[in-house]
Amino acid sequence: MALAAAPSCSIPLRVLQLRASLRRRLDQLRLKLAHQVETLPLGNESWLQTERELVAAEKALHTLASGER
Repeated sequence: MALAAAPSCSIPLRVLQLRASLRRRLDQLRLKLAHQVETLPLGNESWLQTERELVAAEKALHTLASGER
């Protein structure tokens, strides 16, 4: 039985999986941040931690994309 070779790809599967995971997390964080901004009482700044995590995830995704070039 002959097996066909898997197509080669310049982007490792792990990078693709990481990118997809980061995109899902970004979507979750954007929704969470929007909800927090709308519902948290004035003076409650716990949304700042969500925003920091969102920025870090965006930077990580950008770094992954830059490394592929």
